[in-house]
Amino acid sequence: MRGGYSTPSWRSLTARAALAIAAGQASAAEIEEIVVVAQKRTENVQDVPISITAFSGEELARRGLNDLQDVARQTPSFQIPVANNMRNAAVRIRGIGSSGTNPGIESSVGIFLDGLYMPSAGMSWGELTDIATVEILRGPQGTLYGRNTPVGAINVNTQRPSQQFEAKVTAGGGDYDHRWINGVVGGGLTDTVAGRLAFYHRDRDGFEENLFDGGRINGKEESGVRGRLEWTPRDRLTVGFIGHYGEIERRCCVAEQLDAAGPDGIATPGFLAASEAIGFPFRNFDEDDRKVDADDNSRDETETYGLSLHVDYVLSGGQTVTSITGYQDWDNDTNIAADSLPQPVLISDQTQENQVFSQELRLTSRPGDAFEYILGLFYYTQDTRFFTETGVGAGANRRFPPPPFAPICPTPGVPCGVSLTDSGQQIFDQETTSYAAFGNLTWHVTPSWDMTAGARISRDEKDAFLNFRNEPGTSNAWNFIFPPNFIGDVSRSDDNITWSINSRYFFRDGLMGFASVSTGFKSGGFNANRTGPGQPYEFDEESSINYEVGVKSTWLDRRLLFNGTLYWTEIEDFQDTALNPNGTGFVVGNAGERRVRGAEADLILQPTEALSLIASVAYLDAEYTDYPAGPCAVGQTPDGPGGSCNFDGKRPSFSPEWRYVLGAEWRQPLAAGDLELRLRADYSWNDDEYLTASLDEAARQDSYGLLNLRAQLSARDERWSVELFLDNALDETYYVQAASQPAAGLISGGAFAGAQGFVGWYGNARTWGAQLTWRFGD
Repeated sequence: MRGGYSTPSWRSLTARAALAIAAGQASAAEIEEIVVVAQKRTENVQDVPISITAFSGEELARRGLNDLQDVARQTPSFQIPVANNMRNAAVRIRGIGSSGTNPGIESSVGIFLDGLYMPSAGMSWGELTDIATVEILRGPQGTLYGRNTPVGAINVNTQRPSQQFEAKVTAGGGDYDHRWINGVVGGGLTDTVAGRLAFYHRDRDGFEENLFDGGRINGKEESGVRGRLEWTPRDRLTVGFIGHYGEIERRCCVAEQLDAAGPDGIATPGFLAASEAIGFPFRNFDEDDRKVDADDNSRDETETYGLSLHVDYVLSGGQTVTSITGYQDWDNDTNIAADSLPQPVLISDQTQENQVFSQELRLTSRPGDAFEYILGLFYYTQDTRFFTETGVGAGANRRFPPPPFAPICPTPGVPCGVSLTDSGQQIFDQETTSYAAFGNLTWHVTPSWDMTAGARISRDEKDAFLNFRNEPGTSNAWNFIFPPNFIGDVSRSDDNITWSINSRYFFRDGLMGFASVSTGFKSGGFNANRTGPGQPYEFDEESSINYEVGVKSTWLDRRLLFNGTLYWTEIEDFQDTALNPNGTGFVVGNAGERRVRGAEADLILQPTEALSLIASVAYLDAEYTDYPAGPCAVGQTPDGPGGSCNFDGKRPSFSPEWRYVLGAEWRQPLAAGDLELRLRADYSWNDDEYLTASLDEAARQDSYGLLNLRAQLSARDERWSVELFLDNALDETYYVQAASQPAAGLISGGAFAGAQGFVGWYGNARTWGAQLTWRFGD
């Protein structure tokens, strides 16, 4: 598959590959057949023996899902929470994933755009324009992919060029001064060359009001363009080229103070008095009013581009040789909204650059043989550079006790604190080289029974340079909170073999059962954020094993579809992040073992041609099975080694017990069939969950539900359409990420104590808007 240039059967792939929403696209009461390429072959989604949710580009547009975060809100078992900048995004499947807060850690969920692996979730930001399919694959996928997929994979495939001329433009606007335009034009350039060009631009003000200056905060502006060329000089050869460029500027992300006046909140009497004394009285007591109070003039800017070459050649025996060569460059420049307070505590500028080159070579057998196989080789290099410049602000008002009570202050009897000249840097430079060989072999035992076995052999090599330094003359207090630590050149390598066994059986046409066992692996690495002398800066590899059994079925002459999966996953040496003890930056460690098990189900009902109903549900039973040294919650008595807390038997963060999505669409012809009206409602519900790794009750998100409403009027030939929408119609206030009070070690909580408290980052507010789409072409 990979970007649309794999086996010949990929050329027949339509843009209708959607599971949970197929009924909404049917032109008759029968649920139409749909197609995905999740396993690098074109298959009916009902024949794919894995747990999968897929959306077509058409359905993304009709449901108003503009980016992967929107998709995650409408997909049980899939989450992408993000905190104070884009690189901090985390992708999670079944509650398992790796935070992007530390560039030294890789994602546990592989993200692929047109066949190119994206090493961090932040690289997946951008509008989903001119998309063929978005596919969410649950469970390890390493025997079909050359890079990390220990708990799942996200495949995003853009539309391929064709000889038929096509053009479309969409423009709209809404509240929060929201404006957008996107479009595509494509068609044949010569008899053997076709091209396609897509673009987008979106701009909106922030969802929150900043009490500090009265302005809006947490807005964004993004633009992008993508071009595709496809050359078919002969029937058995296809050569494709893809180039894309994008820019995102976010004016964010200031957090809200959580339960500020509560027992674990920041607004203690000592903190309030100390803040008043320096001229920055605290006033942000309401955690649900979408009003924040911070001096941070934050920015979060990203620039990305990529190039890839895809070649398919069909051998005389019917086998297909596929080559995918790609290069990606991703640059993020951020001024962190560090403390989310009106007093200027910490100034932190961060830059990260990822340069990625990959080469995949694959041989796919002729379809229909008794034995079918996919064999692949994968080579990958990634150069990551991360630099942080941190300085103190005038509002850093914490003082430390004088000698002989504390060794920090130099003068007996005189308290001390940080100085306005204090500053330090974090320097992280790492080169990753990965080699892998992978393959799958399917034996069609009978016309109804298949057995598949797969394996991947991989080696990852990492060479890094780490230096956490402070400027000469920095204060004792600064060096105590941010201890310098020169580590220098370090290296490590990891070798691994992952495997999978899968069986499916067709009981009849429209009823298939499957069972599988698969393993996953992610290499270890080094902390890119500051660690003090003697603290571990290296973490080990992560591994997983997953068991699944499921059924895919259609009933009532294809008017009813039901798919269900039961699974059990175990993770060893899970790589997790926690806030640095100094209150700034997140450090990575191996969090022992965890187990997740649960059930997933999708239901589609098409009772009439006009009405479509969907329901998707995920039940998750997750716990730490061996994590004796977890980060203690506020007020929790340590009961683990080294002052830690024993997390055995506890539910991990970002693991809601229940999530579900309900949807309904009504299609009504008007004006003797010349017009069509579509009315759609989608409701997603999320159970309560912890939003911090330390499992603090103060940072626990209560359950909430989101209702989206849409109405579309279009011409019968779909030349034009007008659409109105209301997202988060019930105006639900909720949070997607939380953390202990950042920079708490620099903020006075009264006397010589540091501040306490928690902050949270809001989810999207209620929004409304309207857009017009116009199509050209045959």
